[in-house]
Amino acid sequence: MDILFISKYILVIAIIILMLAVLRASAYKSTSMGLLGSSVIVNAFALVLLVGGQIYNLQFYRDISLALIFFGFVGTIAFALTVGGEDK
Repeated sequence: MDILFISKYILVIAIIILMLAVLRASAYKSTSMGLLGSSVIVNAFALVLLVGGQIYNLQFYRDISLALIFFGFVGTIAFALTVGGEDK
């Protein structure tokens, strides 16, 4: 087996462990920790889709992951503006 092929699987396993750690961190009471946790999970899932698309040679995974990253960023900004209120 190729070392690059094995490293992709190790990367996916490490990202899944990261997702579990972020789920624990986002369970705190503050809204900012929940928002941060959900943003990290969406980005990690998009990275898993990118790596999975390279492993199995599926091109539409790249499009899905780019949409997740873009809409996750837009949603985070929209939520921060809603919760933050207006500057006076």
